[in-house]
Amino acid sequence: MRTRILLPLVAAAWLLHNVQAGDDRSDRKKKSQQITEFSERLKRLESGGGVTSEQKFLHERVAELMATWRPLAAGTYTDSRIRSAIDSFLDASEELKAARRKSQNSRSESVDGEARRKTARMLERTYFRVKQGEYFSTQSKDPFGPEYVRLGSRLYQQARSAYDSGMFELARRFAEASHEVIEGLEKLAQAAVPIPMPPPLD
Repeated sequence: MRTRILLPLVAAAWLLHNVQAGDDRSDRKKKSQQITEFSERLKRLESGGGVTSEQKFLHERVAELMATWRPLAAGTYTDSRIRSAIDSFLDASEELKAARRKSQNSRSESVDGEARRKTARMLERTYFRVKQGEYFSTQSKDPFGPEYVRLGSRLYQQARSAYDSGMFELARRFAEASHEVIEGLEKLAQAAVPIPMPPPLD
């Protein structure tokens, strides 16, 4: 009787162990692919010259975060938050690269009420996002936290200036870059907050 009970338990434990091992291998493989992807994105952004000071700042931070992120166990909470931060900062740099190309041929767009409204709504959302930056900076304890906030603010101001000049696509590019900078800072804040211990059962 005892043997009949133990065998299913042993089989279940073996199956659970193998599922967990498979998950670990899958997480490590996915992380390896992400490291390669991020490295290639950074290389593309830095190629061809014309990197702005804002992009240079973001690229330096990405390189530092990559060094912190690589040794972290794949699939953990902190691992996912830092990965998301890196992704956001690279997204911000890509938006700035697109904005630079757009600004080289900048001119006021034809008056389009829908484009104006869409851009105004986007800038409004970005404005409130930037306002959250100070909180994320404090929570992240990142030494560059205040600079991320200043960068987000500068990019919002550039978006507003482009909007006032009737260059709505350019305004959206700057607004998206600003949003991504603060988004990345939020992820760093999440990574820095320790996961609370569950209360004990009395």
